[in-house]
Amino acid sequence: MKTYSTISIAFLCFLTLTSITGCVVSDMQGIVREQFYTKEYDTTNYHKSEEYLNTRLHRVLLLPFTIESQRDKVVDEVTEAFNIELQKSAKFEIIVPQGFQDILSQQKDIWNRGLIRSETIEEAKRRYKVDAIIFGTITQYHPYEPPVLGIKIGMFSAVSGNIMWSSDAIFDSSEASVIKLVKTYYKQHYKRKQSLYGWKIILLSMKRYAQFAAHYMVDSL
Repeated sequence: MKTYSTISIAFLCFLTLTSITGCVVSDMQGIVREQFYTKEYDTTNYHKSEEYLNTRLHRVLLLPFTIESQRDKVVDEVTEAFNIELQKSAKFEIIVPQGFQDILSQQKDIWNRGLIRSETIEEAKRRYKVDAIIFGTITQYHPYEPPVLGIKIGMFSAVSGNIMWSSDAIFDSSEASVIKLVKTYYKQHYKRKQSLYGWKIILLSMKRYAQFAAHYMVDSL
């Protein structure tokens, strides 16, 4: 009887240990899975210069974004998205240019040089009386699900010609961290629920996706 009791107790201990081990492994897997899927989106890079921090800006010229391929529609959508978000920030008055393309043709190498040409500054100040100029370029673009949008944007001083603020990011919706950000944006900015698509409605329109991207990039101002 003693031998049988000893075996029974040992067997019960084994089952209990196996159960506990299984729970621990399951919990660990859950923690790892949760950490993976809730990873924060952290690939938005931005920089503010001392000049930006010490300058009170009143009027800023927002120039149309550029893109290597001939995609006028996405250029308009992205430019408009940043125009809206910059207006919302209320940090300064946003001026949209009219007939400024002649001088812009000389600025195609602006991101390589990191400086704005003096002719561009003088022309902007003469036409629009601005304190700074914002240039932007679309570095990556994939309009179909999962959409991808890469943006590089910079604000150049109309006094010194130096970069005052810059930001660049790639919003790739195939990444879990970007989807988490989309869901957060949807909850905060879509008051009326879209019963058919929910948060996915942002992924179905590059106009909405550009607005989402612009929101988080302008937030670094």
